[in-house]
Amino acid sequence: MIREIIKYPNGTYLKIEWENSQLVLEGKIGTIYETDNGLDEEDAGYIEFYACALSIEKIVKNTRNKNCHIGSLIEISIENPPVTITLEDGSIIWQDDSSK
Repeated sequence: MIREIIKYPNGTYLKIEWENSQLVLEGKIGTIYETDNGLDEEDAGYIEFYACALSIEKIVKNTRNKNCHIGSLIEISIENPPVTITLEDGSIIWQDDSSK
């Protein structure tokens, strides 16, 4: 997923859908960064991964009352994986095949 997002420069407008379209946000890529799951490095479950910070510009749908606001950031990562990521023109750049 991040391998697809990283192909586009910061500022690229994306539409992101989570939870079978119960949360749909539009925004711009802020940055891609390396992070971890918050466990100690010595912990067997410790993992490092890349994430994308998306600056929210539009809340299309939020039927789950997820805490998000226009102007705030939301992380796209393996810890917050979306179902679909599309460009402004509607082109799908990534889709979770397991959600079908």
